[in-house]
Amino acid sequence: MLAAVLAAGIATVAPAWAQYVPPATGGVVRLDEILQRLAEPRRVLMVGAHPDDENTSLLAAIQRGSGADVAYLSLSRGEGGQNLIGPELGVELGLIRTRELEAARRIDGGRQFFTRAYDFGYSKSIEETSERWVADSVLKDAVRIIRRYRPHVIVTVWTGTPRDRHGQHQMAGVVAREAYEAAGDPARFPELAAEEGLAPWAPQKLFLSAWFDTTGITVAFETGALDPRSGRSHHQLAMASRSQHRSQDMGQLQDIGPMRRGMRLLETR
Repeated sequence: MLAAVLAAGIATVAPAWAQYVPPATGGVVRLDEILQRLAEPRRVLMVGAHPDDENTSLLAAIQRGSGADVAYLSLSRGEGGQNLIGPELGVELGLIRTRELEAARRIDGGRQFFTRAYDFGYSKSIEETSERWVADSVLKDAVRIIRRYRPHVIVTVWTGTPRDRHGQHQMAGVVAREAYEAAGDPARFPELAAEEGLAPWAPQKLFLSAWFDTTGITVAFETGALDPRSGRSHHQLAMASRSQHRSQDMGQLQDIGPMRRGMRLLETR
């Protein structure tokens, strides 16, 4: 009996490199974050096509710095990409990247949403993407999320033009713009109200993330600013978040120093 107990004890000894987070509800730090959100009740939704499209520096700066509630809507789960950490592809890779996105949001403080769009691999044009991503279905999913989450601001990562190159990127830009208009129109997708109780919701502003195009910035954030609760800058938190995309080899250095990320205003109400 003693031998069995000792054997069980030996089997459960953790390796020396294991790191554990002590169980806690967050204490004073978590309370401070909640109070900040109560004082700043605005919500921001960023829209992209794939896992890793999100501008993590903006997400971290808006949530950690301004206290706004932020979320990222990835139209797909990245099933069509490459896997640099294992043999899983297709649906299995989509599951891995879903978990990577959830881990990233736990660090930068955002929420995570998806549509039913399936990443079928690189697409050369929006026309090719439209053949596999039924526009009304993907748009309806985006409108559903907007009416459920009720963001005041939409931030599109992509322009919705050929300059986005990847057809799925271009589609994401188009969906973001169309959803911005359709979400507040009671004549669009009325079944969402009748069947799911989701009333129309009109976001107040539509921005373009200036991650890939820094011209015409109208709102900028000092992402190099320190987050006193964590002891790291918003950029460092963002890079820790981005490093969670391990299947895409997205490990990032957590540089220090002054940094800025911005957005360009596209539409306003």
